[in-house]
Amino acid sequence: MTDQNTDSHDQVPTPNASTKGKGKPFFDRADQVAETGNWDYAIEMYLQGISREPDELERGHHKLREMALHRKAAGGKGAGMLEKRKRKPTKDPTESLVNALWLMSRDPVSTGTWRQIVEAAKAGEWIEVVRWAGGVLYDINRAARKPSKDIYLFLTEVFSDIELYTEAVRACQAALQLDPNNGQLQDFLRDLTARETIQKGQYDQEGDFTKAVKDLKGQLETVKKEQVSQSSSFMAEQIAKARAAYEADPTVAGKINALVDALTRTDDEGFENEAIDVLTKAFNDTGTYRFKMRIGDIKMRQMTRRYQKRLKAGDKAGAKELAKEQLAFELTEYADRAVNYPTEMAIKYELGRRQFIAGKHDDAIGTLQQARRDPKHRLSAMNLLGLAFFKKGWHTEAAETFEQALEGDLTEQRSKELTYNLGLTREAMGEVAKALEHYSDVAQLDFNYKDVRERIERLRTKAEPDAAE
Repeated sequence: MTDQNTDSHDQVPTPNASTKGKGKPFFDRADQVAETGNWDYAIEMYLQGISREPDELERGHHKLREMALHRKAAGGKGAGMLEKRKRKPTKDPTESLVNALWLMSRDPVSTGTWRQIVEAAKAGEWIEVVRWAGGVLYDINRAARKPSKDIYLFLTEVFSDIELYTEAVRACQAALQLDPNNGQLQDFLRDLTARETIQKGQYDQEGDFTKAVKDLKGQLETVKKEQVSQSSSFMAEQIAKARAAYEADPTVAGKINALVDALTRTDDEGFENEAIDVLTKAFNDTGTYRFKMRIGDIKMRQMTRRYQKRLKAGDKAGAKELAKEQLAFELTEYADRAVNYPTEMAIKYELGRRQFIAGKHDDAIGTLQQARRDPKHRLSAMNLLGLAFFKKGWHTEAAETFEQALEGDLTEQRSKELTYNLGLTREAMGEVAKALEHYSDVAQLDFNYKDVRERIERLRTKAEPDAAE
């Protein structure tokens, strides 16, 4: 056995394939050590076992998480910045999984780390591990003070990709609860529900799943038509009930919002315009700013739909003009919201993002510096803040902003984005060696990320003559 103080990352092997039972000696030893309360050594042994048998849930993953929770309760320290960088995802799914699980052992409730675990398990095609880890991530996110819609969307896509439709439906429903007027999510949920229904064999009287999926496309269309028909009838009833309740007492905020909710679920511009009329009257009668905000939300949604329609029709010029109009409207809308809710950092972030898109970099910098105080938008705000400094030519400030952001708890996608932008900044500063280091980090995570390959090759070619001199 290994020394108890040895760093598990340096000694955990990462074979290409798992052999059933190969991790048993390490799991047995881990169970023994766990009884003594030596959480770190037990964790190391469980990682050793999982590295040899990455799909072992009961003896490996479940026990490892249990040890991580014990360690945290005992006051165990989290991972430092260097340790996090050392345990980034790699091209080998097993190594990526072990790296992510080591980070989880230091912080068992980090959504970023659990996302890494899910991604690694999916890459390794360990479906039951994906199901389990995705379920843990779902539960952690749901228990958060402010659940993340992005995490629910991530889980929806992952589960859908590997045809775990029951789990995908649950995640999509959770995302829709956070964004109930999202038409695309509503359509996606209908599709997932249809696939779940077929997968369960409810449309095959003989219960033969193989036979049920032979005409999958036709069955999907049948289920969707039934859902749409039922949904349309149900929505019409809901609108009628909400309208009657509102007309009986049009000054009650709850009845106003209930009618607006019912009208805007339809994605029908006529009903949406009725909702705008209801909200306009409510705002004029009460002066409650929330009603005015809802008007803005509906108008932005309508603009987005018109833009997508133009784009789908191939009218790129028309779509571009609509995008300009929408950006101008949203700049005014969010500036007004920021005045009325000066402490709402989420609003500051939305305003700063649009200021950046509009090229108002000085305004964006001031706004985003405030928005980064919001934990939910901190990394996104810092990324845009760094880019705003970069656009102004303030490269030192941009580099320091990206470096500060990289110290946070990052997903792989966010890490790639920030590291790439830091590379751009170092390149603009003439620091070729540092730029190459950052681009190389990105390429090791994702060889096809943006133009990172071309940049590495160009900078290395440029650096060679300098080195020769």
